[in-house]
Amino acid sequence: MPSRWEVLLPVPAPEAVRLEHLHAVVSRWFDRTTADHHGNAKGYTVSPLRDGEHGPVVEIGIIDDPLTDSLLTRAAPGTRVRLGRTVLTLPEGPRQLAATPWTGLLQRGGRHAWCLRFDTPLTFRRGNRFTPLPAPTPILGSLRATWRNFAPASVGDLDLDLSRDPVWVTDIDGTNEVCKVNGLTVSGFVGRVRIACDAADPIARSVDQAIGLAPFSGVGAYTTRGFGVTRIESGW
Repeated sequence: MPSRWEVLLPVPAPEAVRLEHLHAVVSRWFDRTTADHHGNAKGYTVSPLRDGEHGPVVEIGIIDDPLTDSLLTRAAPGTRVRLGRTVLTLPEGPRQLAATPWTGLLQRGGRHAWCLRFDTPLTFRRGNRFTPLPAPTPILGSLRATWRNFAPASVGDLDLDLSRDPVWVTDIDGTNEVCKVNGLTVSGFVGRVRIACDAADPIARSVDQAIGLAPFSGVGAYTTRGFGVTRIESGW
């Protein structure tokens, strides 16, 4: 079941915690082998630190069902973690923020327009180059790939033919942010995009199902390094 969690990280200086530090901690909880660590398809996402009710928290999305048990076991209260030069003990276990069953995503439908808010830079990778353009086809292509990689066999494939160009941008409001990741310059879009589908069902239904995955899977590249954190807004 796709889900979203937060883990309290009571660091004394949150501003000193880099995305690389968070990635290193969370990847140890989930990546059991070297192949897992270097694989392209990840069943989890990692947000930058944000303010929580009791201190700084990292938000984690899970799309690969078995990883939920890994999170609850490896991020249990009392676990020691290192964030750069800071070593701390987790005072409490992960707290679930949201979840939806795959069958719930299958039941989505009836919408022909969506507003997506990208809270952290959205970027798409082409080799060692990056584009911040929030175009519908790469957005939906990212979500379709995640669905195909991690949806249980009982759920089935997401039948979404993007070659027909079924979705277009109606409104956009945001900025371009430039970041450094492992020595690479990464441009990303932060803001809101409203997209609409001119096609009838079943295409519009498949688009709605794909978009329902976005708050858990993120969108685009580097989602395990804080990029592509996505929210669905009710309207523009």
